[in-house]
Amino acid sequence: MVLKDGLLTKQMSIAFGKAEQECKQAGSPFLMPEHLLIGCLDDGSSTMKEAKQKCGIDIDVLKKQYFLSYENLSFERCEPLEIPISVTTKLVIEQAISYMRNYNQIYLNEGHVLKALIMTGQTEKILTQAQNNILLSVATVSRDMYLDLTTYKKQKDVLSNIKMVNDRDAEGLVRFIIKEFGSRWTESIKLEFRKPQSSIFICKDQEGDIVGFAAFDIHQPGHFGPMGVAKNKRAEGIGESLLHVCLVRMQKRGYKEIVIDNAGPIEFYEKTCNAKVVPIK
Repeated sequence: MVLKDGLLTKQMSIAFGKAEQECKQAGSPFLMPEHLLIGCLDDGSSTMKEAKQKCGIDIDVLKKQYFLSYENLSFERCEPLEIPISVTTKLVIEQAISYMRNYNQIYLNEGHVLKALIMTGQTEKILTQAQNNILLSVATVSRDMYLDLTTYKKQKDVLSNIKMVNDRDAEGLVRFIIKEFGSRWTESIKLEFRKPQSSIFICKDQEGDIVGFAAFDIHQPGHFGPMGVAKNKRAEGIGESLLHVCLVRMQKRGYKEIVIDNAGPIEFYEKTCNAKVVPIK
């Protein structure tokens, strides 16, 4: 089994590192689901910190709660992990990859893995049902984020093939969205074309085909989203550039603080523009 580094978010790489560290400290010959759980919970991300607090989970206490039996266990290698993984851990990772693909994403994150751990029953012996439910609702789903635009600075390395959408692009943009993401955004996008002032930017490739889009003020004033990039173009900086172009335009419209609606790749927005997750009350 191979997990390429390029397909892991930075936080997921940290979580795997924490899991391997726990595995070594426990003297285990294989990486077990329990180690993976601790790695995800202890990765240092803001959502995991919030989830642990709401659940009342203490990592040090959690480490003392599980007991592993290694008899009759088969295992295999999983690159880039140094320690062999158990068959159960392999099943968890495969389920996490399935979630990633179902969400039309290309980077495995700790939310996918945590959800797989819970949904496959690997946490039942060490976490309560209430704790599992809180983790699912806080750390494995899209979250709204907020950004202070008064401290945001325009980026210089933005792609040049991004422009504001016009009426001639309307049909092509709707086709692109349906092809890549289904029909969930199409009605909102169609309504936006009726407004006198557009809030949609698109990115085209050398052939003139749309490969990405981003919008704001679609659902509510001061809200960014949706945004989407063609699956085969997501490692080319298109999403970052679309985001920055929109943020500059929102600044010019006088917004001081904005909300990023239903941010799926939370780590992307934290890294790209220093956005923060809106806490769940």
